[in-house]
Amino acid sequence: MNKPLRTVLGTACLLLAAFFLLPLAAGILHVGMLWPAALLLLAASVCFWPRWPESLPRWLQRLAAGVLAAGLAAALAILVLMALSAARRPAPADPPGTVIVLGCEVRPDGHPSVMLQSRIDAAFAYLTAHPDAMCVASGGRDDAETITEARCIRDTLVAMGIAPERIYLEEASGSTYENLTFSAAVVSDNGLDTRVALATDNFHQYRGQFFARRAGLDPCSIGCTSYWVLGPGYWAREVLGVLAAWVRGY
Repeated sequence: MNKPLRTVLGTACLLLAAFFLLPLAAGILHVGMLWPAALLLLAASVCFWPRWPESLPRWLQRLAAGVLAAGLAAALAILVLMALSAARRPAPADPPGTVIVLGCEVRPDGHPSVMLQSRIDAAFAYLTAHPDAMCVASGGRDDAETITEARCIRDTLVAMGIAPERIYLEEASGSTYENLTFSAAVVSDNGLDTRVALATDNFHQYRGQFFARRAGLDPCSIGCTSYWVLGPGYWAREVLGVLAAWVRGY
């Protein structure tokens, strides 16, 4: 590879690494930002200083190349599965199912975060288009939240015009696995339709549907897009979440 091309590729890798780390400006840091940035910085170093890998022992070069290739192949496969799950939308002719809104951060003032509001908006659109559909608002409360995520979802939907009797609360969960497991119990206890539409971010749909099926539900996606600055990092973080779910089996 000639030097001008290596310079262009190295610069592109540096810019992409900076993009993954951009949420740091807003005080956001998670592993989904770090592992892509680290790989991109490694690629940039190879582009700018192509001779340094040759200084490593041959066995280490081969081991590193094999691990990197396997990891990237697994990540790509998971990303494809995630995209397919996000695209598993209800058909226009399908009868209405039960909406399950998966909780996330609630602001200190009790209002939904940007991400949670997007999920609520997706649920609102579905519930408005299907007046007979019921909803389960799912999510507990962590130490930084003043109300449960489920109650925030319910209150916001009611303020937007959804009748409160259409919304059931699941306020005990603290993870995606618990969201779907506990929501499945709410669905069963109240005789709701087990065909469910998951209102959560597109990157979150695969794992949500995975847990929903294990809980006896028949899921589809009413996913929402993530804020463009945050989305790539969340997709990358979710790759690790999917791997962890496969390893644990839940």
